[in-house]
Amino acid sequence: MVFVDVVLMYLALVLALVVRKGTLLSSDYLWEHVIHFTPVFAIWVVIFYILGFYRLDRTFNTYNYLKLFISGLLVAGLASVISFYINPNAYIAPKLLLVLLLIIYGLLLWTWRYLYEKLWSQNHKYRVGVGFIGVTQEVGQVIRELNRHTLVGHDARFIYSEDPHVQTLDDNLPLIRDSGMIRTTVEKTNADLIVIAAGQKELSSELIRELYGLLDMKVRFMRLPDFYEMIFRRVPINAINESWFLENIDLRAAVPYETIKGIFDRILALILLLICLPFIPFIALGIKLESKGPVFFKQERMGRNGKPFMMIKYRTMRVEGNDFSPTEKDDGRITRLGSFMRATRIDETPQVLNILKGDMSFIGPRPERPEIARKLAEAIPYYQQRHLLKPGVTGWDQVCGEYHSPSIADTKKKLQYDLYYLKNISFSLDVSIFSKTIMTMLRRKGR
Repeated sequence: MVFVDVVLMYLALVLALVVRKGTLLSSDYLWEHVIHFTPVFAIWVVIFYILGFYRLDRTFNTYNYLKLFISGLLVAGLASVISFYINPNAYIAPKLLLVLLLIIYGLLLWTWRYLYEKLWSQNHKYRVGVGFIGVTQEVGQVIRELNRHTLVGHDARFIYSEDPHVQTLDDNLPLIRDSGMIRTTVEKTNADLIVIAAGQKELSSELIRELYGLLDMKVRFMRLPDFYEMIFRRVPINAINESWFLENIDLRAAVPYETIKGIFDRILALILLLICLPFIPFIALGIKLESKGPVFFKQERMGRNGKPFMMIKYRTMRVEGNDFSPTEKDDGRITRLGSFMRATRIDETPQVLNILKGDMSFIGPRPERPEIARKLAEAIPYYQQRHLLKPGVTGWDQVCGEYHSPSIADTKKKLQYDLYYLKNISFSLDVSIFSKTIMTMLRRKGR
């Protein structure tokens, strides 16, 4: 999708130049504009990514997507104007050209996205057919997700289970119980991928032989946790065990990146602290005027390897009648200013002090209160493993679009995102989280 989007940017540029000039273009004239617009197009891609243009769980031909689409083009246009204005080497002033470019590119992009969705949602030839060996709760979640979001590019084609009590999860999916029917079913349904949900001990020798016999058909095999992770971008807790951690978590390999990340954390925290200093008196005054109590809120949180530390934030709740229980959605204790600061994440800015001290990072699992963390560790398997990393101001769970209360059910889902980050910690993932955090702040959708 990104590749075609970029190709269309350059095509739109050529068409806009032809329309504006009214004649064929010389190579020098064209190359001159390509050089100046290439960094602008790079900014466009970043803007589109931040806005969610590349999320596969969105349908293009909807009113909400149309609003997002128009907003993206307007923001891209504004960014282009600013880019040319502040660039001293840009000796072209593409006013009319930029308008033509946005109109032409908008038409090309919308047409391409519409055709892309039609291709993936209606043509099974270009989609990956998936067969599931074993039936679990996670298999049901995956099948429902594939049915809802066709842009993911995968279709559930059949389910295999030897359990006579298991019923099909979808009336449109064949449920087979005889391992001897697997090869025939794969051929009939054009399955390309077999996802194994059953454990090693649950696979009979006959079933293993049948699966082994599919190698000549170029069928791929995946374990359910890996496929689930690919679809949901989180780790299914109920489908993993201690062996999963041994096979997938390598903190030693992450040491070089974490070292560099720690240095940049402190540099960025210092810069942010200097920027925020002039605004502290005004924020403090606003907090004091709206409710009694201190400007800052300090609370003990669980840090890396279970080491407690004192986290600092701007106070966003009333002190009167506050039992300091965990925050709930639409909590009545939150002040009006506090609600705004939470939505824009301004309340988190004092945590630059925690980052400078080394207790926190900008990106990582959100720290929990020690007493709550201990209770959750007793109720949720592998909860303690989220403390293998330094906690962060923002994290993968916070940017995935769901509000999670401190309940067992919500924390379990939150842990799935934390384990995904633990397994996949990298510069690219941190950039993604940072970009999505900016979008959350702009949309005022913080907790």
